Amino acid sequence: MVDITKTFGKVVANDRVHLDIYAGEILSLLGENGSGKTTLMNMLSGIYLPDSGQIYVNGRKVIIRSPKDAYDLGIGMIHQHFKLVDVLTAAENIVLGLNEHRVVDLRNVRLKVKEICDRYGFVVEPDKKVYDMSVSEKQTLEIIKVLYYGAKVIILDEPTAVLTVQEIEKLFGVLRRMKEEGHSIIIITHKLNEVLSLSDRVAVLRKGHSVGSIQTSEATEKSLTEMMVGRRVDLNIE
Repeated sequence: MVDITKTFGKVVANDRVHLDIYAGEILSLLGENGSGKTTLMNMLSGIYLPDSGQIYVNGRKVIIRSPKDAYDLGIGMIHQHFKLVDVLTAAENIVLGLNEHRVVDLRNVRLKVKEICDRYGFVVEPDKKVYDMSVSEKQTLEIIKVLYYGAKVIILDEPTAVLTVQEIEKLFGVLRRMKEEGHSIIIITHKLNEVLSLSDRVAVLRKGHSVGSIQTSEATEKSLTEMMVGRRVDLNIE
């Protein structure tokens, strides 16, 4: 993403933002609330169209006008508020997003879902209704859905916000396995402890601007906080 700018009226959400994403890494996109993280990823996933700037995939300039365009380029996003139909099953929710002009055999969908689950360590019942699922199960279904569509770049918006400690550890284990298989994982977050424990690299936004990126091995909570807010911060609470 090169010089990406997005405005909403007089509000500049992203101002000439630059972001590189590499295969086989977990990238944390870090910043305070309102720093433009989700807006930036919404442009990569086809929800918004940039006002200016360019997006390149494997060196080729692309225009992403819709989530379908993003999926065709191997990019999928799991939003903070899940995009599922409660009265349908897991398999039916997956089928809804397919660009098929023929009758879809749900048996084949179930088989492919099972293959994905076995490969990455997911647990999901293809015939379970979404309204009977826990928050963790719904998130798992969203991840399976983007993998089913062939996504290699997977964006997660605040994925741990509604999970228990045990569910977070399980999710992180799955994400590490996906990274080992060559996927690019982008996590939008502001939780420094999770950034330091999970990611390979951190990119920081501040008030809509790119601050820069740093290898996680070279970062500390203090240095990341200073990048986020632009000044020295005392993290000790008296």
